[in-house]
Amino acid sequence: MKLNTPGSLNTLNQAQLQQDSLLKKLAAAKRITSAADDAAGLQIANQLSSSINGKGQGERNLYDGVSLARVYEQGLQGINDNLGELNRLAVAAGNGIYGEQERAALQAEADQYTANIQQIIDNTEFAGKKLFDQDGALSFGTGSGSLSFSTVDVVSGLTAQNIFSIDLSSADAAAASLGNIQQSLYYIGGLQADAGASINSFSSAASNLNGQQIAESAARSRIEDLDFARASSDKAAADIHANTSVSVALQARMQQQQALNLLS
Repeated sequence: MKLNTPGSLNTLNQAQLQQDSLLKKLAAAKRITSAADDAAGLQIANQLSSSINGKGQGERNLYDGVSLARVYEQGLQGINDNLGELNRLAVAAGNGIYGEQERAALQAEADQYTANIQQIIDNTEFAGKKLFDQDGALSFGTGSGSLSFSTVDVVSGLTAQNIFSIDLSSADAAAASLGNIQQSLYYIGGLQADAGASINSFSSAASNLNGQQIAESAARSRIEDLDFARASSDKAAADIHANTSVSVALQARMQQQQALNLLS
């Protein structure tokens, strides 16, 4: 006589497989742990994961662009501050009571401010990339496109305004220098406005990418994440089913053994 029927073994095996599957899902906190659980859902979840990761990197790229633009704008502000001081000295040099000694002192101070401007130009960089030495554009990919930040050869722009050859030796020379300084202030102010617009544009695009990531993450969660309450309930039911199957199989074996004993 057979001690275990195929039907009882199959029931027990199915219960144990269900237990194993639920344990894997509870351990991974995922409803889908393999394509066998939900092939279409797994494919959609994988596509969403790829999109989320790409947008996350694009957001980081854009914030790198924001950081670069802020360094650029701060460098321009430093130049603007020194131009403001040069403007003050040029106005002071128009004072008719100043003699040669006073003008020499003004000139020495002006030379220091122009040296400060040159130092700012030479030292303003981001991740080893100088920002004021050439005209160009730096692109920052978003995953579905890119945004660009334009850099300008500030040295050439200020040299064209004779900023590095300020002359305060006479009232006439100071008046000419004053005009050049004021033009340079307008020039630097325009570059600052462009940098500020780029910062706002990059920040807005990064915020938009972040919102898309949140929406896609929520969609992926609804597809692949596990409902713990339901899974725990199913696990309890599977445990009862498995234990009952084992109990029934043991009881059947004992009954069969008793029958064999009687026959013998």
